[in-house]
Amino acid sequence: MSADRTPPEAASSPYMIGIAGWKNSGKTTLVERLVAHFTRSGWRVVTVKHTHHQLRPHDGATDGERHSRAGAIASIVIAPDTWEIDGAHQPSPPPQLTEIPRIIGDADLIIAEGFKSAPIAKIETRRTASKTRDPLAPSDPHIIAIATDHATDVGNLPLFDLDDVAAIAAFIAAGAAKNG
Repeated sequence: MSADRTPPEAASSPYMIGIAGWKNSGKTTLVERLVAHFTRSGWRVVTVKHTHHQLRPHDGATDGERHSRAGAIASIVIAPDTWEIDGAHQPSPPPQLTEIPRIIGDADLIIAEGFKSAPIAKIETRRTASKTRDPLAPSDPHIIAIATDHATDVGNLPLFDLDDVAAIAAFIAAGAAKNG
């Protein structure tokens, strides 16, 4: 199945893919571009952003706002002690990533940004602009592909150019088709 075709048939739970990498590795930009790509193709996409910091006031540039502008039907941001959906503070403790499908309702795809240690399928982002260059994949069996802007050793994992959103989206759509 291609991301340019119709979204998957309704499944009991949406497909979840993680986008993980070090600070300034291109995670948020890739998520934005993937959300826009999938929503243009009729997919209902929810994003979940993990932050180690407290939630910051909305100023038009927060990652959650960027996800929403790209077309996410819901944008969830989870901080250490609090969380929000589409900018609205939630009174309960932050949910576990595994609880997100129950919370969001009807969606085809959940893109989880951050969550480096989560036991979900993830695409690792790598960029030359990132100060930290230590690869995550060698110590994380949940990383299923690498998206990068430079030559790098990825072992036997699929390798994508960080700007090749169509190819990355097709890879994610194939994963959704297998799991749907």
